[in-house]
Amino acid sequence: MTLQLFSKREVFFRGLRLSGVNLDQVARVVAEELGLAEHEVVVVDARDDLLTLDVLNGEVEIERIAGKGPALLQALSRVPGLTVGPDAEIHSEGVLGLINLASDDAARLPAAVSAMERDIRANLARRAMVLPTGSEIIAGQIADTNTPFLLDLLRSEGFTAEAGPAVADDLDTAIGALTEAAFKGYGLVLTTGGTGAETKDCVIEAIEALDPAAATPFIVRYTRGQGRHHKDGVRLAVGQLELTTYIALTGPHREVRLVAPVLVQGLREGWSKERLSETMADVLRDDLAGQHGQHGGHSHA
Repeated sequence: MTLQLFSKREVFFRGLRLSGVNLDQVARVVAEELGLAEHEVVVVDARDDLLTLDVLNGEVEIERIAGKGPALLQALSRVPGLTVGPDAEIHSEGVLGLINLASDDAARLPAAVSAMERDIRANLARRAMVLPTGSEIIAGQIADTNTPFLLDLLRSEGFTAEAGPAVADDLDTAIGALTEAAFKGYGLVLTTGGTGAETKDCVIEAIEALDPAAATPFIVRYTRGQGRHHKDGVRLAVGQLELTTYIALTGPHREVRLVAPVLVQGLREGWSKERLSETMADVLRDDLAGQHGQHGGHSHA
C-alpha cells in the first residue's frame, strides 16, 4: 500500500560517529532498505552525531518503511567509516515515523490501514453535495427546483446530502467549487445546469479540467456559431477526482427527473462513469426524439 509523504520527508539519525564516510553510499544504503531508487534519497546534513536525509519521492510503500528502524541501523553499520552507537536512534515526522514502529505492530499495520482506507472510502462515498449553477439562480430570478429534489432523492438512498452555494457561470469559479467539495470530503458532487452550448456554460469544462478522462457524452449536437451556440452541443459529464465522483446534469427540472431513476441505479450498482453518463444521455436523447426533433426552446441553463 502506498502512502503520501506530503512535506514530511526528512529522516534524522542520531548516535552515529562519522569518519571519512562516503555520503553517497549512505544514501544508497537507506534507499535500498526503504525500497526506493538511489536518486530518491539524498544526505542533506552531516555534523557531530546528526545525519539528516531527505526522501525525494512523495510516495512510499508502507510495507517498505514500517518497522525498518533496526534494519536501517544495521545496514548503516556496514558502511565504511560509519559507527552506529548503542544509543543510536532514528527520528522522522509524518508517515516516515512508521520506521520506528515495533515489529509486531508493523506486521499488522498494512491490514489495519487497508481496513481504515475501506472505511474512509465507504464513508466518503455516502456524503453528497448538490451544486446548482447559474447567475439567474444566484440573482433569484428563477427558483432552484433541482436542489431540493436531488437532496430528497439522495437522502432516500441513504446518502448524507447537503446543498452547496450556487456556482457562478465562470470556469475558474466552477473548478474552485468542485475542488473545494472534494477537499471537504464529499464523495459525490452533483451539479445542475451549465452544460449547454452557450458561452456562459462551463461545468463540463470544469469537470474535464479535474478529470481529463471524464465521460462527457452529447445529448444533442448543434452547429457552433449559429445563434447562441458557442459550442458543439449539450453534454452530461461524469468524472472522478481522487475519491470524489462528479456528475453534471442538465438544468431543466423535467430532465433531472427523467434521469433520476438511471442515476439512482448507477449509484447503487457502482456503474463506470462511461456507463452512467451514456445511459443518462440515452434517456434524454430518447426524450428529444419523442418530441419529434423540436429542439427549439430546449433550454439548458
